[in-house]
Amino acid sequence: MHNHNRFNGSAKPISAFGPDFPFAYDDWLQHPSGLGTIPEEHHGEEVAVIGAGISGLVAAYELMKLGLKPVVYEASKLGGRLRSQAFNGTDGIVAELGGMRFPASSTAFYHYVDKLGLETQPFPNPLSPASNSTVIDIEGETIYVEKPCDLPALFHEVANAWADALESGAHFSDIQQAIRDRDVARLKSLWNTLVPLWDDRTFYDFVATSSLLCQAQLPAP
Repeated sequence: MHNHNRFNGSAKPISAFGPDFPFAYDDWLQHPSGLGTIPEEHHGEEVAVIGAGISGLVAAYELMKLGLKPVVYEASKLGGRLRSQAFNGTDGIVAELGGMRFPASSTAFYHYVDKLGLETQPFPNPLSPASNSTVIDIEGETIYVEKPCDLPALFHEVANAWADALESGAHFSDIQQAIRDRDVARLKSLWNTLVPLWDDRTFYDFVATSSLLCQAQLPAP
């Protein structure tokens, strides 16, 4: 299992684009009172769970903890879209057909990962400690890169335009702080402003809002 960098015990995740956004489900899941209670006279009653993907299996697990008897129905294989498939004729080379990386902001997901004692590994993003080199083909030129400073100038210009667009067009620092503070009201206010502005627009369009884009001289998409 691969993941982005996990946060340490003293820091809270700040990634705004994980599946738990904008709510902090981890605090709720870890509450000493549990998720709820079922009257004792209903303990042992069967509950149908349709689908044995991650959602179905988690639902069945939590229902069982409440004292019910989940019955899981699955037409194919356990795990749903999470599937590791070995290549035929190879010695253990595996492709991930579904989820292959999980951001640190997926705190509810990691609640169950940690509970089950599953091992995680850093995702091998290029030029990260898990993958310290990459090859870039751009406009007919092949470039071998070992350090960020070796990247073509265009990459730095686009990265700067992206960071500028995040701040000027999406109030990213404010969103990060709201996540750190677990301020759901502030977070939703910021997010609700962004959705109608950017929901139907492209990544290129978003980056183009940066005043720095003219320096990058990007080709039209």
